[in-house]
Amino acid sequence: MKKLILGIVIALATINATQAQTPFFGIDQNKVVSLVSQAEKMPHDNAILIISTTFQALSNNPKAYRKALDTVLPRLSEPTDSMHNEELYIAVLKHAVSSLTLTNSEKELPKALLQQALKNKIGDIATDIDYVTTTGKQDKLLNNDNKFTLVYFNDPDCDACAKVKENLNASETIKKAVTDGKMRVVAINPMSNEKLWKKASMPEWVVNGWNKSQTINNDGIYELPTLPVFFLLSTDNTVVLKNEASLQRVEKIVDKVLNGNATAAEDIIKNIFNVK
Repeated sequence: MKKLILGIVIALATINATQAQTPFFGIDQNKVVSLVSQAEKMPHDNAILIISTTFQALSNNPKAYRKALDTVLPRLSEPTDSMHNEELYIAVLKHAVSSLTLTNSEKELPKALLQQALKNKIGDIATDIDYVTTTGKQDKLLNNDNKFTLVYFNDPDCDACAKVKENLNASETIKKAVTDGKMRVVAINPMSNEKLWKKASMPEWVVNGWNKSQTINNDGIYELPTLPVFFLLSTDNTVVLKNEASLQRVEKIVDKVLNGNATAAEDIIKNIFNVK
């Protein structure tokens, strides 16, 4: 780990040296992406520190700083991207908003993005969602019976959602967590078409819910960049995983969470930070 941190420090020094020689085009954006990718493999607190250090180093070169934001932010925020990481995304946005490099007008977009990203962020108690099941039962997301909750946000009129649903049904890891009584899976359909929702069945061990009140879409209580995505809530309804598109990663995290020693949400978050 010390060698990795040393390598990143050297890379940052190289960026600074390059900045002294060339105003913009000498900055290798691939190196910036590489630094962010390396940060994802580090322990949680070190990763956040490296992100701040990286963008602080770039602050001396306004054009390179802006280019780095344009390069990194879409990749960190896109659930289907291999670099997707909600916590690093927020760290970069926070740096941009507080930066002296950007003008006030340039900060408007990162401010808006940060406001969205802070909704139901990892480490916060999730916002409750009311839903109705196909049997007519009304319930709320945070009624968790002291279990972990895997939330599957989906659209029944979505090919990717249909494929993920098939894979979810075949997942022995998640199914075992449910049958063992450690976790429940709640599928939430935020869309407005009730008929489509009723026609689209779910595995029998998945709660099939529809946000009939449309608070997700109309009130924006959750920011969902794409569908389908998963959230994982701890037993006290703390968000420990957010906007994850990869069911394979969800399975790895569920396995690590339910078979690990961490019990407090904060420890769970740090323990699963770099699970890929």
